Amino acid sequence: MKDKYVQEEQYDRRRRGGRRALTWLPRKIGLIVALALAIVLASYFSPYITAWLNRMLFHIDYQQTATQLTHEMQEVGELIALRNTDTGTLDGDIRAKLIGSVSHITVPYTYEIGLGVKLEKVTLTPEETRLVVTVPEPEMLYDRFEVTGKVENRDFWNLSTQDRYQSLLNGQQNACRKAYLDDPDCMEQAWKSSCEQLKALFLQWTGENLRLEFVRAGGANAAQ
Repeated sequence: MKDKYVQEEQYDRRRRGGRRALTWLPRKIGLIVALALAIVLASYFSPYITAWLNRMLFHIDYQQTATQLTHEMQEVGELIALRNTDTGTLDGDIRAKLIGSVSHITVPYTYEIGLGVKLEKVTLTPEETRLVVTVPEPEMLYDRFEVTGKVENRDFWNLSTQDRYQSLLNGQQNACRKAYLDDPDCMEQAWKSSCEQLKALFLQWTGENLRLEFVRAGGANAAQ
């Protein structure tokens, strides 16, 4: 009798386990199907959900913001993004026609240049969730050449003139300017600095952490 009771108890356990398995399996399959469907729907509606969240969380009217920033840029006029100062000594000859060198001159100097962008050339394109900022190539906004020490002029024949001296200084200033404007690394640094300073100005003017995309005029996307 005891063995029979044990057998019946084991049979009941197997039967209850089978019923639980039959109940659990459809639930498991249903859960897998539901998860797969949720993933598909999330992938399909993701762009719409992102746009909706951006509108709900940020509440930025980029069209209105672009109008405001354009006005602010017009007021400022230009943005000097990079300043460089060089010191050196000009060591050269003042020359005259037919005669040749009439004076050997040594001039200590300082050269300063400012590179940046004219803000009237910066364009803003508002989109639903960001502002596209098109920034032109940087240009020279100012430069200055200054004699900073005693000029040594060895003019044995007293033939050098102020015009010839000024021409020598102008030539050195042009050489310094060309060295910067023809340097691609320097111009790239000035462009990136222009973007960073524009970003800081936009934050200052609007008080908003705007979503910005900087684009080189006539080129590709550069930075977010």
